[in-house]
Amino acid sequence: MAADALKGTIVLRNWTRTSGLKERPRTFSTLDELYGLCLAVESPDMIDRLIIQGHDAEGEPRVLTFVFQSITVSPK
Repeated sequence: MAADALKGTIVLRNWTRTSGLKERPRTFSTLDELYGLCLAVESPDMIDRLIIQGHDAEGEPRVLTFVFQSITVSPK
């Protein structure tokens, strides 16, 4: 059996002093959908995590999580 990806989630993150941390998950089921979601991200949102769910070659469920870090440096 070949490994397969079933679905995924991209988690957008936004933090402000007034509202604190907010996360918004967006689901996708194809690479094209993921690509479109990434291109549609607008400031001040940032991509925080990419989670892919599927099965390995033995049919066991697997989850891959990619975590991104970013930092803004300001002279203030």
